[in-house]
Amino acid sequence: EAAIQEPAAVALRNLSAHPKNKDRIVVDGGLPYIVSLLRSPDKTLQEHAAVVIRNVSVNDQNEVKIVEDGALPALVDLLRSPDTKLQELAAGAIRNLSVNANNKMIIVQEGGLPP
Repeated sequence: EAAIQEPAAVALRNLSAHPKNKDRIVVDGGLPYIVSLLRSPDKTLQEHAAVVIRNVSVNDQNEVKIVEDGALPALVDLLRSPDTKLQELAAGAIRNLSVNANNKMIIVQEGGLPP
């Protein structure tokens, strides 16, 4: 399954870098797929998904939708990964999500800050 998912994840990663696509990925229903990749046991898929989330989370409307669609718990889990690259990507996405005042409390509630 990862062999099929990886090219799609790479395509979304590349598309998410372009400003016009940041909204389209979310509006066209891409978030549930991306969130599922954050939870994949495959680190490469997790990495691609975290980059997509980081890229699309720079948009105000997307910040809310990303949290509503359940990406935050998966990103917090990646903060605890032994893989430092995954930690860095998750931290970058969470940083972008924290710009939204409502998300700040949710980030704390989900364990995004160590005790």
